[in-house]
Amino acid sequence: MVDMEVSHSCLTLKIFIGSMIERRRDYEKKEPSKDAHKIYIVCEGALSEPKYFNFFKDLSSNLEVIVIPPIKGTDPLKLKEHAQSAFIGDDRKYTLDYCQGDTVWFVIDTDSWEDENKIQPLRDFCAQQNDIIHREYGEIRRYSIWNVAQSNPCFEIWLYYHLYEQKPLDVDVCKCDSFKDFVGQSYSGGFDFEKDPARICDAIANSKANYSVDDNGRLTNYCTEMHILGVEIHKFVQRDVKRLRDRLA
Repeated sequence: MVDMEVSHSCLTLKIFIGSMIERRRDYEKKEPSKDAHKIYIVCEGALSEPKYFNFFKDLSSNLEVIVIPPIKGTDPLKLKEHAQSAFIGDDRKYTLDYCQGDTVWFVIDTDSWEDENKIQPLRDFCAQQNDIIHREYGEIRRYSIWNVAQSNPCFEIWLYYHLYEQKPLDVDVCKCDSFKDFVGQSYSGGFDFEKDPARICDAIANSKANYSVDDNGRLTNYCTEMHILGVEIHKFVQRDVKRLRDRLA
């Protein structure tokens, strides 16, 4: 009996390892070149967001994705302070290369931040930084260097659109304890961060189709600006992502 259990465990382990090896063969690791376009992701989430964006690391030698998780709080103003110390001043950790089109993206949830007036100051900060940079470096092409990608209610709506074309129904969402739980249950086995990000092209199309704002310019429920960031990522990895996407059901 013990021998059978050991044999079964070994077989399970072999299948698991074989699956991992096969999955890794799908990903041809490509170290970013010194001139690679860098996208810095400053996010409030420490789980879903890093796991999602890490999927795109090393897919293209022309792209480097750097995820900067929160340290001293997750509200938008705390993220702004974190980014200021990371990118601005003599003690900065990162240096943006404007000639290569480097960008910074704040990936944030709506939560209660809108009502607490913590999102608009972040947007204003990004606009100010863009103005300052273009005034100081008039020779570079004009593009949006500092950006915000807000999701309502949270980042998981972007994950939802990787598989679904229509907005979720309130009646279905209310059956779950949270929207994150709802999205987790919407995927058989949950969102697979090693495979499902390859559906980014579908997510871009679905997010765009369902995007809307209210009379005050605020995101309506179940909308996200992530498709804008998605387009920037996708243009560097589209060939590899298409190959991976074609293997998914």
